[in-house]
Amino acid sequence: MLDNKYTSLYFTSLVDIINNTELTTRAKYRLLRNLLEKICKYVVKDEVISLSNLFSRLSFICNKYNASRVIHSFRMISNDLTKHDSAELELYLATYWMDVNDFISYVFQVPVPDENRSYYPFPIQRLALKHNEFEQIIDKLRVNVLGIKDNLLLCDVENAEDGQPIRVQINEEGVNATFSSIEKIWKGATLHLINVGVDDHQIHHPKIFILEPDYLIDVSAIAECFQDYGTSSLSFIKSKFDEIPNNKYLLIGNFANAVMDELVGAEDAQTVNFDTVFVHHFENYPFEHTACPDILDIEQFKQYRYDCETHFNTIKRVYLEEFVHYGITNEGDINLEPSFLCNTYGVQGRLDLLHSIKKDNLKTTIVELKSGGTVYPDDGVGVKPNHTVQLYLYHLMLSVVYDIPYREIGNEKYLSGFIFYSKPRTNNLRKDQINLRRVQAICELRNRIVLNEHILKSDDLEKVALLLHYVKGENIVRNPNLNTKFKDMLYKQIDMFTSVLEKCSELERTYFYSFVSFIAREQYISKLGASDYEGSHGLASLWIDSAEVKKDKYSILYDLEIIENKIFEEEKQIIFRRTLVDDFVNFRKGDVCVLYPRDHDTDTAVKHQIFKCTIQSITKETVAVVFRHKQRGINYFNQYRLWALERDSMDSSFTSMYKSLYAFMNAPKNKREVILNVLPPRQGINYGFYKPTLSVEQNRILNNALSAEDYFVLNGPPGTGKTSHIIKELVEELYTNTNQNILLLAYTNKAVDELCGAVTDALEHVSAIDKFVRIGSPLSSSQKYADYLVSTIIKRESDALEKSGRRFTRNVLSNIIRNNRVFLSTVATMSSKNDVFKLKKFDTVIIDEASQILEPQIIGLLPKCKRFIMIGDHKQLPAIVVQSDTLSKTNNPLLEQIGLADRRNSLFERLYNFCELNKLNYAHDTLTYQGRMHREIAAFPNIAFYEGKLKEAYTLENLTTVAKSSLQRQVAPLNLKSVDNDLLSTILAQKRVFFVNVEEHHAGQQKKTSEKEADFVVCLLQKIEQLNQLNGCSTDLTKQVGIIAPFKNQIALIKNKLEGSDILNAEDIVVDTVERFQGGQRDIIICSFTINEVLQLDGVVSLNDDQSVDRKLNVALTRAKEQMIIIGNAEVLSHNSIYKEMITHIKEQRGYFEYDSL
Repeated sequence: MLDNKYTSLYFTSLVDIINNTELTTRAKYRLLRNLLEKICKYVVKDEVISLSNLFSRLSFICNKYNASRVIHSFRMISNDLTKHDSAELELYLATYWMDVNDFISYVFQVPVPDENRSYYPFPIQRLALKHNEFEQIIDKLRVNVLGIKDNLLLCDVENAEDGQPIRVQINEEGVNATFSSIEKIWKGATLHLINVGVDDHQIHHPKIFILEPDYLIDVSAIAECFQDYGTSSLSFIKSKFDEIPNNKYLLIGNFANAVMDELVGAEDAQTVNFDTVFVHHFENYPFEHTACPDILDIEQFKQYRYDCETHFNTIKRVYLEEFVHYGITNEGDINLEPSFLCNTYGVQGRLDLLHSIKKDNLKTTIVELKSGGTVYPDDGVGVKPNHTVQLYLYHLMLSVVYDIPYREIGNEKYLSGFIFYSKPRTNNLRKDQINLRRVQAICELRNRIVLNEHILKSDDLEKVALLLHYVKGENIVRNPNLNTKFKDMLYKQIDMFTSVLEKCSELERTYFYSFVSFIAREQYISKLGASDYEGSHGLASLWIDSAEVKKDKYSILYDLEIIENKIFEEEKQIIFRRTLVDDFVNFRKGDVCVLYPRDHDTDTAVKHQIFKCTIQSITKETVAVVFRHKQRGINYFNQYRLWALERDSMDSSFTSMYKSLYAFMNAPKNKREVILNVLPPRQGINYGFYKPTLSVEQNRILNNALSAEDYFVLNGPPGTGKTSHIIKELVEELYTNTNQNILLLAYTNKAVDELCGAVTDALEHVSAIDKFVRIGSPLSSSQKYADYLVSTIIKRESDALEKSGRRFTRNVLSNIIRNNRVFLSTVATMSSKNDVFKLKKFDTVIIDEASQILEPQIIGLLPKCKRFIMIGDHKQLPAIVVQSDTLSKTNNPLLEQIGLADRRNSLFERLYNFCELNKLNYAHDTLTYQGRMHREIAAFPNIAFYEGKLKEAYTLENLTTVAKSSLQRQVAPLNLKSVDNDLLSTILAQKRVFFVNVEEHHAGQQKKTSEKEADFVVCLLQKIEQLNQLNGCSTDLTKQVGIIAPFKNQIALIKNKLEGSDILNAEDIVVDTVERFQGGQRDIIICSFTINEVLQLDGVVSLNDDQSVDRKLNVALTRAKEQMIIIGNAEVLSHNSIYKEMITHIKEQRGYFEYDSL
């Protein structure tokens, strides 16, 4: 039976909604819909299957709990309220309100309260449901599977106006027998039925089934499952774990794409020359060129350069001469690497080149460039199977975007496509006629990939193991006509995957399977969304969330007008004018986004070509975005007046984790056993570090870290100087007194920027340009340290060499890498740069903020270095994970024995707990002196979260006079001048910590904003600015104050009110979530909790395993140096025991005030 702890709140919320006379009828419908969404998400939150929207959740719940299906009527009417007038909605409201009450009663097995029943209507009136007269052919239907029997599926139809299930014929010869995978689907699965015939018995006969169509799979990944030697969905699984090879063929492929980019981007393609493109290509892939084993010696490199020049000549000739023959010219639109999302066929893809003639006379041509070999033997017309599949899938995607009828797919009047082979001397442009049988086979393989993903995410480790061990040559290589030697070679390559796993211990394999399942589930949710209270729809929100929902969540920047288009220039930039309609935003510089035309509210990212871009700057008036490629054809941008930006979601982080996990399984046995706590870390020889200016604690910690043989883990509570002191000292010592190579890593680019500062301070005696090398992108790195980026170093060296008549070569880069001993990067970037480890052996890797990094994100990197030092605090924010705590538990005795009970926790925490439990004091330690917070600010976090072990740095015995003086503030009283007869001014002038109780009831609305709190934040800032002037202090609030709020909606509201205030530089004051504040600090922190419903509490709490520490609250309360101001609803917050303790503590310190009294 379901836990019914929230049912009383649900029923109360329903009464609040029906009784609220200030709400319009439409607003009541929206609140009722929101409440139903929350209830459904709660009911299915621990289900293993992913249910991406309200339709699929309701179908699943009604089926599982035998609830009345009449609730679907409310779902359908609330899908689009604009279709109904106010009188009609008012007529049905009471009945639908009753249906939600009854739904709760059905599902949770609790009676409807008498008060709620007293509002039940008579007569009962719902929207009259229509009984369809089915046409013979239906283009597509989205259904949810209720059951399967005798080759018939019983399904709910998402938009069925009669609300009745339908029967769907499967395994039908001549119609859909190709789709044998349908027999293995589960109750609750979502299907797209395409080209559906309906017979006299109302049985549906689809030609194509698409399983979980919102789970988009890359076109290229599906295509690579179709090879000359065999077709198998198992190839998709194997590709997850394979290290991306570095060979000359891949480099030639990248070069070929660069040639096409240059030709399309040039004003005159005739002027594009080989040498320029080749040099740029080298600069874009410096590590790959320097480490590639195929081109190491000079003769190999000469042959490689010759091969590239041959491809260049072919591509340029075809572009200038043959493209014209097929009407592909710059008179139309040539778009480079256009991207598409297709939730009809469940795929996404990025084409090499797309040419369109005109919007009103559409003729579109796809060109996919291939630098590899053609079919063997080459008959001059044949296309390899994987390339054919790619072309077919692009046809399917574009047919949806351009509204090409299913029967017309393949009609070249609308759409044609070429595979452009740049290797042969002739017959470079080739095509293949699309046909139904092949399309069915492709879609069936895609479905099998989804079936496999469903198994991988199931957490049934036996099934996961069985599936992974099925990845063998005998199950993938199916072509009986293969040459024996070639077949043996393929078997050897493929079987290597399972042979690595078979050599591992039972514990290691269990660890591997468990995390594979964890990653698969995390990826599934990132695509389809989480089924918890605050869970989003993931990437699918781009098309599932309505325009109204997106506006309410401030997750879309819309009605953008182009005011400057430089996408065809070197800047590769577009500047948009923002409209006043979307004042509130949840976007910031550096966000990776999807851009698409949006002239109408019904336009979404799946109805248009999309552009992947990054926000370069954003103000109240404008937003500027940058793109990867120049685009010559700008006609597309001139066709539309308004545009929209939404955040993008990428699979690269999951791909990296899979590869990292497999790399760990392939690491040396002793490395694996130490990291898995099978063996303790070895105790090294005493390094003998001592520095008289440091404290006893700092000297002990640094000496143990420097002495470590395998690893050292350091817990650093807030303000204890993890980066500014410990990492700085470690780098200075290792650089100055050893010959070690040092790699410094962190999870975020912001944290790496801070590491750059620490290293700069540590190596102040080293010449400016030789301190370190930063591996990363200029777009995501601080401009302050741009000189240390690899790209900047190469440019600087290249320019210097050019002046002396020489050229930048691989030897120059090798020398740069060899001569530099300190490298910095994010974990994600370094995980994708395997070639760096081939060029440089690192003795010590230092990982900052290690408690924010999941095990699979770092586990593959660590064995590549001799030892590692992890620094973090597992009582502060953990890694960001979207699945629930229940699903994250391992529930496995083998893993629990090594301290792995919850996969959301970091490797740092597991190793620290292991060392602490086994008293391995040489391998772990904790910093206890904090130099950030005033002792009154630190008092509650110290007691509640750190067992009273934190001490003010001011109390250290061997402080210098200067240090003692600067830390005096930690114990000094706050006694500023205040404005006479102004209570709030007096509180700000005298109280280090205070809480302002703001009661703002939104009956049943579950709002994520608080107008009162936002207004009060502005009022506080105005008072602080006034006090600063009165006391002769700095008035730069942008450096003095930080504002934390749990919801992006509240952040947007506060920013909007600040921008409308008279506060100096208000738009530059940092307002952000607590996650973004981790590692940061301000003199004054204002925390606006915005919680006005008990139901919202679960979404803002982040408890550790023993429920003793709220890690989010800990971070929020420990960012302030001088003053901590908390605003919130005390009554609601006190439903959580830790918040209640905090409020009680503040009351005891006489820091509790009522909003209405100020």
